[in-house]
Amino acid sequence: MKYLSTIVIFALSIGYSSFVNAQYKPRNSKKQFYGNQRLHKPLYKWVTGDYSRHGLQIQFGPTYTFTRINPKEREYQISNDTLLRTSEEAKGRIGFFAEIGMVHITKKPRKFIHYYDWGIGYKHIGGRELFNAGIYDDRDTLIGEVNGEGKFYNGYLYGRFSVHNVFQMTPHTFLDNSIGINVDYALVGKNMAYEGYPNPAPKRFQGDLMGQLHYDFGFGFKPKVDKGFFIIPGFRLPVLGAYEWSGGTPAIHWFSSKYYPAMFKVKFVWLFKKDPNRCPPVETNEDDRERAKEFQNQ
Repeated sequence: MKYLSTIVIFALSIGYSSFVNAQYKPRNSKKQFYGNQRLHKPLYKWVTGDYSRHGLQIQFGPTYTFTRINPKEREYQISNDTLLRTSEEAKGRIGFFAEIGMVHITKKPRKFIHYYDWGIGYKHIGGRELFNAGIYDDRDTLIGEVNGEGKFYNGYLYGRFSVHNVFQMTPHTFLDNSIGINVDYALVGKNMAYEGYPNPAPKRFQGDLMGQLHYDFGFGFKPKVDKGFFIIPGFRLPVLGAYEWSGGTPAIHWFSSKYYPAMFKVKFVWLFKKDPNRCPPVETNEDDRERAKEFQNQ
């Protein structure tokens, strides 16, 4: 869908920045700054901070299925003197999701990937298909009309893994872009029955197992600059369907229509506190490491 491509291209264009400033200084002086160099309070301090690189993440929110805008019209010659003109229209339905998992900040500052996270969750996704047909005689006169409707809600257990790029705007706010994969398995729902007159168009029902590539965008808040707690509202969209393969479309096929699921989320992150009795790591250059190895081998 065009709206997916537009959103992804726009959001990724602002994600090519980094996560912190000069709190961490690698040996290469040309790469000593990471993130917004104007800021003196980074979102995370690798060496001198009070918080671990690892933490807990919880997210939840509503889901919605987007569909094509215009109805799809078809014609069927059911006898020599009878024609069936049909119109089918897919509609989205509101659902929900919830997820729990962990966050892992990279061991050292990176230019593009600043942290990755994973989660296990449940999502409830639905849609409906409205069907209307007019029956015409050989004079093209309407002699009858039939209607039908198909509705479904599918409940998926899923696992997800994503890599993130963060652009810090102020000591309290940042933009969060990510690309990831999700694997879903349908547990409940899966209604395939039609109410009223059934749509004669070919039908296809997504299998229980589904794999997708997704894009995630969030606008993050850090309420207190010296704490390891973050709030990140945003959305997640599938951009490529890997399994079942159908030309790469990320849509869920149900009845005779396609449904594009979107997830609108609020994500909470709590970084774990560092052990106060543990000494911080000491940064060394390559020569120091070689001398340390020689000393250990003596």
